[in-house]
Amino acid sequence: MMPQAENVLKAVAHMCRSEIIKAINGRPKKEHDQIITTLLDKHAKSITALPPNTFPAKRWLSYYVRQVDKELRQ
Repeated sequence: MMPQAENVLKAVAHMCRSEIIKAINGRPKKEHDQIITTLLDKHAKSITALPPNTFPAKRWLSYYVRQVDKELRQ
């Protein structure tokens, strides 16, 4: 993957992660899955042309959101 595409994916993952945290804050855990899925779908639309064709954009985005979350929690 090109470094520019990876940087864009990370930037979108940062935005998506921050929206996820704001949206699930104070909500019951049973609602988290639906909220997270909706936000991942929303942000995946903006990166559909970037990732290689090996996996769907939503899967790439969820991977990068987890990576960003790991980095920020350390």
